[in-house]
Amino acid sequence: MSDVEEIKSRLNIVDTISKRVTLKKAGRNFKGLCPFHNEKTASFIVSADRQTYHCFGCGKGGDIFSFVMEYDHVDFPEALEELASQAGVTLTRRISDTPQAKLKEKILEVNHLAGEFYHYLLTQHKLGQNARDYLKNRGITDKSMKTFTLGYSPNSWDGILKFLKKKGYEEELLERAGLIIRTQQRYYDRFRGRVMFTLKDHRGNVVGFAGRVLDPDEKEAKYINTPETPVYIKGNVLYGLDVTKAAIQKENEAVVMEGELDVISSFQAGVGNAVAIKGSAITEGHVNLLRRFTERLIFALDSDLAGDAASRRGIELADAAGLDMRVVRLPSGKDPDEAARQSPALLKKAISSAIPVYDYFISSSLTRFDVATAFGKKKASEELLPVFAKIDNPIVQQHYAKKLAKALDTTEDAIAEGMRKLAAAPFGKQQSEDRQGPARTRQEKLELYLLALLLQGDTRTLFETVPTHQMQQDVVQPAVIKLFTHLASFLKSHKKFSIRDFAESVPKELLPTLDEAFLWDIADFLEDKERFAREWERVLRELRRVSIRRSIEVASIQLKRADLSGTEVKTLHEQLRSLTVELKPLET
Repeated sequence: MSDVEEIKSRLNIVDTISKRVTLKKAGRNFKGLCPFHNEKTASFIVSADRQTYHCFGCGKGGDIFSFVMEYDHVDFPEALEELASQAGVTLTRRISDTPQAKLKEKILEVNHLAGEFYHYLLTQHKLGQNARDYLKNRGITDKSMKTFTLGYSPNSWDGILKFLKKKGYEEELLERAGLIIRTQQRYYDRFRGRVMFTLKDHRGNVVGFAGRVLDPDEKEAKYINTPETPVYIKGNVLYGLDVTKAAIQKENEAVVMEGELDVISSFQAGVGNAVAIKGSAITEGHVNLLRRFTERLIFALDSDLAGDAASRRGIELADAAGLDMRVVRLPSGKDPDEAARQSPALLKKAISSAIPVYDYFISSSLTRFDVATAFGKKKASEELLPVFAKIDNPIVQQHYAKKLAKALDTTEDAIAEGMRKLAAAPFGKQQSEDRQGPARTRQEKLELYLLALLLQGDTRTLFETVPTHQMQQDVVQPAVIKLFTHLASFLKSHKKFSIRDFAESVPKELLPTLDEAFLWDIADFLEDKERFAREWERVLRELRRVSIRRSIEVASIQLKRADLSGTEVKTLHEQLRSLTVELKPLET
């Protein structure tokens, strides 16, 4: 038995997924809200029988390994190691056979060495003296420099390039890692003469760097960052999380800040549960990462959340993920870095007094718009109504509709009407966003649904009620046809139908279609024999009706051809008459 098979035999996919997603029993399967896209109606199905999952909204699905890879944003070797640890399986060897896995491993290697190089120059070399002085003047202690692996990039064109080439690494790899830049003439260091902030993922792997100029009057960009690489995606990385995740879990809240210095200064001031998003907008990747550690986000940002469209989008994502969100009012408008250095006590008090995000939105608008005037009310409502219309919980939404009506001196009915108008268009859009799976025709959906009933019901009995000629006439999807063919063969050679045994007997390329059918949610009537029988007959009848109409359409198109012989025209007319007669009772 391979390592993968051993792990699968010891772990239950339902147990693994339910640690991340709330699942409820739905017939023989389990159902919940998909963790991979925002949805309000549960379309994420997990099967204990097949040890698979499938989302009928976004189309994502697979086994326990693909779930961990997708949810945790890791590749297969990392998922294998994580699940092996959970299952108590000792791996026979580390798996990093794919070119992509090997590239990531090499990039992480050079990033780690680069971090050590920059850190050594900052803390122990005379070249880093100016950077040390700069950080000391900003209140950063030696201990924090070590904790957060701060560094200094030498003010030369090839400092890191020479260092890593001596270690045996090629320029092409260093370029892929974002450490150097190539021109037509040569390679040169991306970071030169800057304080270096080491960017790590939540596991502590060095994925990139951010470099800050020492001279505020410098004409170059104040900050430059590692470009996106195979190991660094900005929207999936939170600065400081590797250091602060334990405190975040303990406090069950994460204080979200903008920059690296905000996090470091706050950490020194006793706020040990802070992270930085390196900007003012929280992304879907940030939300997915943070909700693994906490249920509450406290925003302590420099910018005004209410006035920033990207920030509002982040709030919507966090709300859809079920997170409690609050906003800090920083003392005297300072950023967290300055507040932490000047008065740690005031910063802590401000964080503990953070107000719910939607209360903050209202108060922010009232300070920026003169709501005593009709124009001011118009501007405030244009900003706030779209936000409140997207609140997921209807009770919370009604609560803030009442507050907004009072703030704008208008009626709750007027606010409710405004939100209804806004929600009408986004609802259709949301539905399309919730249903991102492959587009299917009505006939294709019916075929898949028929297969779902067949596999989840009394398979042998149901199969015998389907005439072979009907399958040949009415089913058009090759994968469904092949599954019916394999099923016929399987039932002849097996006395008892088992979905696991059947799945092992079919080619791998048919498994996605098999799983989609077997995970189709029919829990409402699966145990009701009479209702199930009626649904089975209805689907067979409807599939035949759709098939006949398709045949009529094809024959009608053929009749329009100018090159048909008289015999061919006569045959087509007879075919149309026969199909029309057969269709008539099915249309009633």
